Amino acid sequence: MKLSANLGLLWSELPLLERVYKAKEKNFDAVEFQFPYEVDANELKKAIDKINLPIIGINTIKGNVSKGDNGLNAVPSKVQEARAAIDQAIEYAKVIGSKNIHFMCGITEQNHNSLKTLVENLQYAVSQLNDTNIGLVIEPKNQKDFPGYFLTNVEQAKEICQLVGNNNVKIMFDFYHVQISQGNVLTRFKDNFNFIGHVQMASVPERNEPIFGELNYSNILSEIYKFGYQGYVGAEYNPLTNTDDGLSWMKEINREDQ
Repeated sequence: MKLSANLGLLWSELPLLERVYKAKEKNFDAVEFQFPYEVDANELKKAIDKINLPIIGINTIKGNVSKGDNGLNAVPSKVQEARAAIDQAIEYAKVIGSKNIHFMCGITEQNHNSLKTLVENLQYAVSQLNDTNIGLVIEPKNQKDFPGYFLTNVEQAKEICQLVGNNNVKIMFDFYHVQISQGNVLTRFKDNFNFIGHVQMASVPERNEPIFGELNYSNILSEIYKFGYQGYVGAEYNPLTNTDDGLSWMKEINREDQ
């Protein structure tokens, strides 16, 4: 079991560079970011080199949040902005050595034009990543937390991967979102296994530490690794009190899994 600290939510009260060192101190196996762009990429790379942990991913930017943006890549009216955000993410990912870029789809109509826009933006990104080992991941999000978000379910994400037609485009399978939107998480994971590039987790329904709620992550993580998953599992949750006080879940899941 390999655990990645999502530093967009964990230790969010600290400056980003301090969060990087916290992840190492607390024995995570990797780190991932949401929107690290307020920190110069070269400065972040220095911290990453010191902790010597893999960087699993960063997100493309949300866009203009004050106007309701939550990603740009499936929004037909924002192709120019989306391409600039893709370029930004690629350059940043290259500097820090990120393994993936999470392609934020955005809030837009469920229609052919939005689908075409997303596929073409993914194809553009693929063309810009030909000389790298950086992958692209797309994440289905639940409509309770992200109303209007274009990508809503795992099967839709699989179809998009197939339409792009490149093995570097995969699904980010967040058990939290999939459970709320669709349920049947382990069967759905196995049915779409060949298209899954990264896994994330949080408790359902409150999105806290993964020892609460209706999903048994000791069982789930054991099952996905038995099935053949070899990647990292991103801890992307809102700490119930503070991050340090809630980290006992790491030992509990590992102990129960043995």
